[in-house]
Amino acid sequence: LCKSHSAMNHGTMSQAPLIRLRPRGQIHCVSHSRTVLATGPDGFLDDRPDEGLFVHETRLLSRYRYSIDGADLHPVSMSNVDQRSWLGYYIVPVDIGDGAAAHANINEAAQQAIELRLSRFVGGSVHEDVDVTNFTQRPVKLTLILEPDGDFADYIETREERQQRGEKSSRWVPGESRWDLQLEYRAEHSFDHQGESGVARLARGLCIRFFNATSP
Repeated sequence: LCKSHSAMNHGTMSQAPLIRLRPRGQIHCVSHSRTVLATGPDGFLDDRPDEGLFVHETRLLSRYRYSIDGADLHPVSMSNVDQRSWLGYYIVPVDIGDGAAAHANINEAAQQAIELRLSRFVGGSVHEDVDVTNFTQRPVKLTLILEPDGDFADYIETREERQQRGEKSSRWVPGESRWDLQLEYRAEHSFDHQGESGVARLARGLCIRFFNATSP
């Protein structure tokens, strides 16, 4: 929100306060309480300002992008279902000759394509269903790739110079019927201010859990 004043020579109104709204038309937002997932126009995250998975104004996810066999997904349709849920459809053209994803003419891809549907729901955490459908009418072998990363930046730091200088780590944790990718961030600094001194510490973490997969 930006407030501006404009001179209006009409009756006794010489200085009338105006409110100018600048909606973020290029950002898709799904939110609940203090959890906000703000993605780019393609529904993904690429370390851009104001985008990410934010919890209490800390960006846990800064990068989150799918691809198939190294080919970018072409967004067909995406929209909020309501404030807490979002649905997106993508396709990748497939070269029927060898069954590998290729950068073909997207206008000819409707009949011979792989479709990826993302269904997102934001509550206490973010739940995402990933459905891949083969519309080529023949078996196709492919690799679905997800690139996630988190910088654990403050919301202001997504636009300005980074103030925190911590250490980030990641590890895979297997489970009985799932796999967890755990990202952790820790930072600390010494302080001496107004008679108080010590070491301030910050610890943040994110768990990305994969389950109900129909392939390894």
